[in-house]
Amino acid sequence: MSHRGRVERVATRVFRNDWSALTPPATGCWTPELTVSVIIPARGGQDHLDLALASLSAQTYPEHLFEVVVVDDHSAPPLTLPDQRPRRCRVVASPDGGWGAGYARAYGAHASTGDILMWMDADMVACPEFVEAQARWHHAHAECVTLGRVRFADADPLDPGALLAAARSGDLHRDLDTGGRHDWIEHLLDQSDDLRDADHLGFHAYLGAAAAVRRSLYEAAGGVDPDLDLGQDTEFGYRLWQAGAVMVPEHTATAWHVGPASTARTRLPSERFRTEVLAELMPHPHAYRERVPEARRRTPLVHAVVDVTGAPYDLVRGCVDRLLNGTETDLAVTLVADWEGAGSAPGGFDGPQLDLRLIQANYLREPRISFAATAPRTGFPSPFLLQVPVAWGLGELALSRLLASAERARAGLTELFLAASPTRDAGVRLWRTRALARAMRVCDDEEDLADVVAVLHGRYRIHGGEGTLTDLTLHRSVPPPPRAAVECPGPVPVAPVHAHGGDTETEGGEEREESEGEEEPRRRWWRRRRRRRPRARLRSLWYRACRACGREMPDEDDPGGDPAATG
Repeated sequence: MSHRGRVERVATRVFRNDWSALTPPATGCWTPELTVSVIIPARGGQDHLDLALASLSAQTYPEHLFEVVVVDDHSAPPLTLPDQRPRRCRVVASPDGGWGAGYARAYGAHASTGDILMWMDADMVACPEFVEAQARWHHAHAECVTLGRVRFADADPLDPGALLAAARSGDLHRDLDTGGRHDWIEHLLDQSDDLRDADHLGFHAYLGAAAAVRRSLYEAAGGVDPDLDLGQDTEFGYRLWQAGAVMVPEHTATAWHVGPASTARTRLPSERFRTEVLAELMPHPHAYRERVPEARRRTPLVHAVVDVTGAPYDLVRGCVDRLLNGTETDLAVTLVADWEGAGSAPGGFDGPQLDLRLIQANYLREPRISFAATAPRTGFPSPFLLQVPVAWGLGELALSRLLASAERARAGLTELFLAASPTRDAGVRLWRTRALARAMRVCDDEEDLADVVAVLHGRYRIHGGEGTLTDLTLHRSVPPPPRAAVECPGPVPVAPVHAHGGDTETEGGEEREESEGEEEPRRRWWRRRRRRRPRARLRSLWYRACRACGREMPDEDDPGGDPAATG
């Protein structure tokens, strides 16, 4: 969840995105209570804006409960309000320094006051039920995001007066509905039973030209990105989806784009924009994310959390390094501990804070590692939150398999644990962010959060085999192999060393005998080199003397030819 806002608790538990569990009131047969702000970003196009405001003046929603905020995105000349408009309607100028549809929508949400935020384009005409049909869902459930039906009209209506008359007589559909629509959205709705059976890509149905959301959920999702002028609908829909939104297509809330439809209004942003801009912010869909270099991935697919409080340095290295070296690289890791306390403690080579200092120093330059005093509640905006106990080590393919199982089962919680685990909660947990966020809004104090996630989104369990999940504490408790008994041959004479060599040697009797398995590889190599160096130098001097006096060179395989062996 975002730190900017908190969504109200909800009573009805919706399984995944099956909004059929909700029962909103019927239009015209209920008493609304929540206020609505209709936000219209506009740049120029005064004639189209006049038609849009005229259609909103004929809404069935009580006029004292909704306002219209027109955000003038640096129009020249500035936009003005026509005669035919809602009673509560105003124009606000977009501040200098920002421009574009994303900035205007974000500023309009900031300048508005309604409990429900509703967006509409300036070149659209809304049916009389446009506001009421969507607002009724938000009265029934605070997690709803309603998606109005967007159509295209081939020609403009004659004037605002004629449009208003057609809206009041019920002829607006007959005059404007010519069959034009967003084909990709209609295909997605058909394939997912109107999003009731939507998978992790259900957010693609979100279209900011005719959508509504509760302000609390809008703030929890972080709001519209003001820096995106193109694709801000797709990116904001993705974050709404991760925040736990229940997306509801509302077919009776129809709005028409008037005039010829442009290419930008009939499909998603270009493939180049999706791969080079949106894919940095959205791990889904995977096909576009795979083309983005790791250094440019601003939102990871998996947010892993490891609580390292009180854990020794070697154990943390064993756990975290396995995560970083796995086949799934689209992740970030947060290490949780009292890092401020470790930094303020007095220095020294012992004490409980030494391990934390070593851990922080080791991972300080790793870009995928961050440090926090408390564990995050969800992985937002990442689709997944991975909780790894510091005593467990994941295999190289373990995380990739966990993700594949979660997507295949559409599970809200995927657990990996050893078959011999003593309790059902031991092991690694992969939480789906949207499922976890929604479970927190309905979970009672006496309920287990994992059980609530299972009810809302499903639960999947995996027994980890050898190489998939390792108990690192068992490896640390295994004693080292016993040392072989070695007879001490007594002092060993040391060969002379050339002064120009600059090397110093210790007597053999002063060196501690250790098995090679206990030493570091570089240290063993250096020790062997030091032991060989005096003998090799003595042999080199003997060969030079043999050449000088014309004697036959000794055979290296002959022990008698070894000056060290003969003295």
